[in-house]
Amino acid sequence: MPLSQSERDAADDLFASAKFGDIAQQKSAQTALDTWTGGDSERLAHVAGLEAANRALEVNVGTLRNRYPRHIESRVPVAAATIARAPGLSRFWPGIAMACCAMVAAATWVINPVLSHQTTSSAVGQQLAFDLDDGSRVLLNTDTAVRFVNRLHSRELTLEKGEAMFSVVHSSVRPFHVYAGTADIRDVGTQFSVRLLPTGVSVAVLEGRVSVTPSADTPPALLTANQALRTDGTTMVAVDGPQAVNAMLSWKDQRLDFDNTSIVDVIGDLQRYRSKPIVLADNKAGKFRVSGGFSIADPEQLLKTLPSVAPVTVTMKPDGTAVIASRH
Repeated sequence: MPLSQSERDAADDLFASAKFGDIAQQKSAQTALDTWTGGDSERLAHVAGLEAANRALEVNVGTLRNRYPRHIESRVPVAAATIARAPGLSRFWPGIAMACCAMVAAATWVINPVLSHQTTSSAVGQQLAFDLDDGSRVLLNTDTAVRFVNRLHSRELTLEKGEAMFSVVHSSVRPFHVYAGTADIRDVGTQFSVRLLPTGVSVAVLEGRVSVTPSADTPPALLTANQALRTDGTTMVAVDGPQAVNAMLSWKDQRLDFDNTSIVDVIGDLQRYRSKPIVLADNKAGKFRVSGGFSIADPEQLLKTLPSVAPVTVTMKPDGTAVIASRH
């Protein structure tokens, strides 16, 4: 049977006293709360909800203080206890806990100071993994550059060029943004890949969720695990099927996966791993299609393999240029 409002109010009063009263009040209130819950499932669930709200407050404030002791004053959380002990307010504890989180943010984040900067890039053909100052991890694909600004109440990474995979340490109070061109990709607790394209971005989610906003004038789209999309300005196009999504993520395993992909698109991907040009001798060669997985550890080997999977020839010029032509 659902709890009445008076029962909820009484439980909230006891909970607040058990958490924030003096020693005698805490002991007495906890005993009374245990007696009140007994084995009743509704009462136990209500107390569990109060505990969850209290933990949210403690974790959010505690995490910030531990990571940034110079910026967070230790006395700020006292406000929560003061409010919770105030006569007549303890019944609103779940809301108070959430409000205190906001109050702590307002009190300590009037400004959003920069805590640290990081700038990293990878060379053509190189993949580079590194840790951000917030504890998140980034894997850069070939010819990629990123700039990270670690702030007190936000984390902001700019993908200046290339492609990267992000394993983000989630924080409900410090959002993680990836800016790529005009797009804003916001972490909602996830592992995801972002590639900067000439006219937009591609985003693929390995686990968790991300919110993708192509530009300031467009609403966000939510992606979950094994979903992907591409943007072109303000337009978003979903990537259909797990095989296509996996192909977008295959680079993290040093592979390029193609599924009936035109050679002109294969060249576009392969060129990112090769400093010397790859050119088509004729339009016909670019229309042939390729399927299969190839290692990107040795781009030259992939070029040598093309004639065995498509009716083309590959010729290397003295300057290192690779010329792909259709077989006549």
